[in-house]
Amino acid sequence: MLKSKIVTSLDKIFLKDNIDELKEINTIRALKGERISYQIVLASDKYQKYELKYKINSKLENIKISKVGFVPSECPVFEKRLDENYITTKPGLFPDVLYPLKANDLITIYEYTNTTLWITIDIPNDINKGNYNVEIELYNNEIKENLVITIKVEDILLPANDLIYTDWLHTDCISSYYNVEVFSDKYWDLVEMFIKSAVRMGVNTILTPIITPPLDTEVGGERPTVQLVDIEYKSGNYSFNFDNLEKWIKIATRNGIKYFEMAHLFTQWGAEFTPKIVVKEDGKLIKKFGWHIKAKDPKYEEFLSQFLPSLTNELERLDLKQNVFFHISDEPSHERESDFTNYTYAKQLVSKYLKGYKIIDALSNIDFYKKGLIENPIPATDAIEPFLIENIKERWCYYCCGQTQDVSNRFMAMPSYRNRILGVQLYLYDMVGFLHWGFNFYYSYLSKEKINPFMTTDAKQAFPSGDSFCVYPGENEVYESIRSVVFYEGLQDRMLLKLLENKIGKEEAKKLVNSLFNTNITFKEYPHTKEFFTLLKDEIIDRLNS
Repeated sequence: MLKSKIVTSLDKIFLKDNIDELKEINTIRALKGERISYQIVLASDKYQKYELKYKINSKLENIKISKVGFVPSECPVFEKRLDENYITTKPGLFPDVLYPLKANDLITIYEYTNTTLWITIDIPNDINKGNYNVEIELYNNEIKENLVITIKVEDILLPANDLIYTDWLHTDCISSYYNVEVFSDKYWDLVEMFIKSAVRMGVNTILTPIITPPLDTEVGGERPTVQLVDIEYKSGNYSFNFDNLEKWIKIATRNGIKYFEMAHLFTQWGAEFTPKIVVKEDGKLIKKFGWHIKAKDPKYEEFLSQFLPSLTNELERLDLKQNVFFHISDEPSHERESDFTNYTYAKQLVSKYLKGYKIIDALSNIDFYKKGLIENPIPATDAIEPFLIENIKERWCYYCCGQTQDVSNRFMAMPSYRNRILGVQLYLYDMVGFLHWGFNFYYSYLSKEKINPFMTTDAKQAFPSGDSFCVYPGENEVYESIRSVVFYEGLQDRMLLKLLENKIGKEEAKKLVNSLFNTNITFKEYPHTKEFFTLLKDEIIDRLNS
């Protein structure tokens, strides 16, 4: 009475897909310490609706079942900037949000559309090698369906992720969506909930709002104040209270965050203005800096000359100097000469106060590096080639809404293998860090208004759906997405390759990967099949076992 099939995590199953065309799997090879996922797709073989209970039967623990939810996209792609490697370019409903099932929840199978379950299993580090069956039993008074897969656990421990990975957490979006006051007890609880979710998907670096981050804000506009540092100005001198910053660091650290990015010290797209900074003056909080103050205003230089030494003293008191990154300005333009001038001024201004600290920025013009303006550039993946031939000690890269052609990304309209391949690419090109801007950006473009991410997934038709956030805000938990889970699988691919490297050497490991593609994998040329990842994993495990 039901049609059912077990398929890989790399299938994206739409509501009206014919499940007979999907390739079924019955085994998954897994490593100790690995997180694996697969899907069960269900369809009614009659024009009838079913409601089923479920039960998990397995010796394995840490098994999580979610229902794949569908969200609308009015802008799945940029029509003028795309390639052929998209599932669809048409607006519609896309499988993305993962709603965790509770023990007594019913699974509803509708008569006209597919229902998909997402199963995630965290394999323990200390489990014995062997075969473990996972049976998902679906039943009601008329139906009993047993869906079984075998997990073949190898006697190999997958190392923990060591990529420096930041996906920007926007705490003002948390405050706005949940309608809670910034720095209230509820606000801190929600921030911690989102940090835990970020760490679960591999994030170990967090954008830290020492001042309200000057990101995605229209000129003259502003975002809600989330400034962690309390500042007072009196008789020509500034004083600083770092209590909220210390609280932030403690929350982040206890949940697995290792690195801290200080919010950008100048405005986005050119470093022309100062960020919004609120200061207590004559007993009142005022907006002392912002769009109304130019970056080269002497008043801002005076502020930074007092703020940065106090801040770095605090960071060093907390023993964080080696785990901190600073930003100047996000994505200065390669087309405007003024951006070079402004960035040069800003870099020279702050450098004298940040000796021994790393400054990183997302920028894609190699001239910023060649002119000595930045030692740690973060180029976009579609502009990375000139950076790869330079002798950059620690290589980073990023993508956002603009990386639409040829390269990997996590848009909803892209096949999941295009999301996952990034892990292999990061390994092949020796990247130590990866940056993405949108962990939970729940505003429209330029932060003009808040949005409901379950209804608006493209920042009001500004970005391809999937760019501006990869998790959804639940009432008491953060909902993961297909994209966030698959991205984590890519991080695990990278660590599996590093494990192989320990046995056969880096060059041999790279040769193995490229041999499976019959040519060198680049950021723009890579396998366009989900089968590549099974083949790669099998080859690596066999090499490790030999």
